[in-house]
Amino acid sequence: MRKKGMPVMNVGISLLILVFMTLALLTFSVLALENAVADKRLSQKAADHTTAYYAAADRIQEQIADRMQEAEEQDLAAGTQFSFEEEVADGQMLTVSVVLTEADGERGFDVTRWQLRSSDEWEADRSLDVYQGE
Repeated sequence: MRKKGMPVMNVGISLLILVFMTLALLTFSVLALENAVADKRLSQKAADHTTAYYAAADRIQEQIADRMQEAEEQDLAAGTQFSFEEEVADGQMLTVSVVLTEADGERGFDVTRWQLRSSDEWEADRSLDVYQGE
């Protein structure tokens, strides 16, 4: 009697395919996890910046209300301009300018500028060695 054995070639190829697919799935799962962690960090930074921005905007709104009350008490003329600045985050300032208005006996203000700007001075990077000719 002859023994019928399993062909070694078929078992080896299927094992290699299984190992390759397992490694591929592991690689994709690690990349997906890394991407999710990076997205979470970015979302947290955006949430922190948004919170800081709206806190600065709230402080400016309070300053505008105080200034409007002072303008009412001092009876300042329409067209008087006020400017406010609040720090949002490191290197960013919220700058607001308002003008007093009066229409139909009602005093109010118009916002002429609401700008988020850098508080640091811009400096050109001249560290590259660029060919100047000759």
